[in-house]
Amino acid sequence: MLESLRSFVGGWIAKILLGLLILSFAVWGVSGSILGGHDANTVARVGDTVVSPVDYMATYQNNLANIQRQTGQRLSREQARLFGVEALTLNNVISFATLDEFTRENGLALSDKTLAQLIADNQAFQDSTGKFNRTTFQRAIFNAQMRESDFIAAQNSSAVRNQITQAVAAGSILPSAFDEALASYIGEERVLAYIVLNETNITPPAPASDAQLDTYFQANKKTYDAPEYRKLTLLEMTPEILANEAEVTDEQIKADYESRSAAYRKPEQRRVQQIVFPSAEKAEEAKKTLADGGLFETVLSDNGRTVEDADLGLVSREQLTGTTNETFAKTAFELENASVSDVIQGPFGPTMMRVSEIVSASVTPLADVEAEIRKDLALRAAADRINELQERIEDSRAGGMSVADAAQAAGLTVRTLEAVDARGRDANEQQITDIPQSSTVLREAFRAAVGQEAPPIENGPAGFVWVDVVEITPTRERTLGEVKDKVAADWLAAEKQKILQAKAEEILKAYRNGGDLAALAAEASAEVKRTEALARNGRDAGLPQSTIAEAFNGDAKHAAVTPGDTPTSRIVVTVAEVKATPNLETPAEQAQAINAGAQDDLMTQFIGNLQSGYDVTHNPALIQQLLTQR
Repeated sequence: MLESLRSFVGGWIAKILLGLLILSFAVWGVSGSILGGHDANTVARVGDTVVSPVDYMATYQNNLANIQRQTGQRLSREQARLFGVEALTLNNVISFATLDEFTRENGLALSDKTLAQLIADNQAFQDSTGKFNRTTFQRAIFNAQMRESDFIAAQNSSAVRNQITQAVAAGSILPSAFDEALASYIGEERVLAYIVLNETNITPPAPASDAQLDTYFQANKKTYDAPEYRKLTLLEMTPEILANEAEVTDEQIKADYESRSAAYRKPEQRRVQQIVFPSAEKAEEAKKTLADGGLFETVLSDNGRTVEDADLGLVSREQLTGTTNETFAKTAFELENASVSDVIQGPFGPTMMRVSEIVSASVTPLADVEAEIRKDLALRAAADRINELQERIEDSRAGGMSVADAAQAAGLTVRTLEAVDARGRDANEQQITDIPQSSTVLREAFRAAVGQEAPPIENGPAGFVWVDVVEITPTRERTLGEVKDKVAADWLAAEKQKILQAKAEEILKAYRNGGDLAALAAEASAEVKRTEALARNGRDAGLPQSTIAEAFNGDAKHAAVTPGDTPTSRIVVTVAEVKATPNLETPAEQAQAINAGAQDDLMTQFIGNLQSGYDVTHNPALIQQLLTQR
């Protein structure tokens, strides 16, 4: 079968696995012959091969599940359509039907024995021992909502399609010469010489005349239109806004302090150092050293330790018990300051310890935390009120009240924005920086009509914002007099760009005619700068990425003018040196991606060639009916 397929596609060396075929269908267009003419219960037809509603919906659900896994969210039908799931599904089923029709015409099929083995080898139908499990197989058929005969037929079609795609496109499509050329292309490095021109390198234009400003204004009139402005009423509700510390009583503060008294108590802490001895004999030697007047530090040194090694830090009894044991902690907390313990059996062997610092237990007095408790109680009380206030506001809104009236009825204060555009700027084109949840608030405000009730917007973990559109000032044309200063500034910037562009092109032309780049730069009161050797995706602090890309957009003598990193700057860039990297191999990931693209192109041509010989139709009405019922 494979040999006959290779014969069908002529001299193409092709290839791809079915999984890649399914993915690549996402970008293949459906043949232009897909028009009308269909059966009432057929989604699509390619020649004599039909796509049933079950086939279409199974493919749709699979595509939808894939997109939902990628986005991490469930999608509505409209969202799925925007993601292209409907178009992808139609493309899939028609492409598969095209291959099935080709299979039918050429009498291609698997033997019963081969098909049975393929099904048995499918891990989805195997038990934990790797053997085919009839119950698992039947469950898969049940979940697919298919008859066993139809399921087996679908497996056969899938397997045959897989063999077709392997015959048409598998393995490496591109010749070794392409790999070598690609490696050379990727590995090439260039040293660039360039001149940066800005406003200091040109004579600034004279101020525009009234006639010039009028001409420029008329040519760019829409740029200066006043945007639509909206007058908004905002009601912001958060615990911080509602909190009233004056309502918190001294009795409440005292009760809270006492209920959380443990949080204000700090237990005694001690700085403990320990020596763990390798044997009881070593411990006894240390004990004798100390009894003879030796220092703890001497014992540490004799045992290859420093004070830093031995230091357990400043710890409480509870902490020490948790990291050692109760006996160890009890001994440490019975020692006097600067005293050394007798040898005890510690968790790691014979141990001697010293306490070098004692920090007494303490209690933070109420006076030190009163302000903090007052604020916390006020915030908690405000958070408790928010749900009740939200319901009151929503009930008032449902009864026809405006946000302002609903707020007044609830004893709350609103804020009015006299004029704001969709980007959050006021009538003086200054950005309003303190709109709560600004992007969401503005989006909702510019969707709503005057007086239209809008849903509350979440504001932080426990707050809300309500917005009312009070008045709409539609967009309008401005007169030149209103924006003359801005027009003059824009005209001047545009003229500077024209002069800079002309100056840069003049230098480029002279350079291409054999001029010396350094001399040309000096004439323009500029200087020539050079980069290190850069790859195509390289970076240089002095050049925009677009300039580096342009420098590789030609041969070893390439030169060009590109925009600088500001509107009023231009760069004349030249290739000063080309450095080839010998024996470089194309990165495997890039080589695979390029080969996959070639495989996709080949399969596109193969599918398109097949479709051109078949009558291909689909049933839009049935598809919409199926999707509406899903």
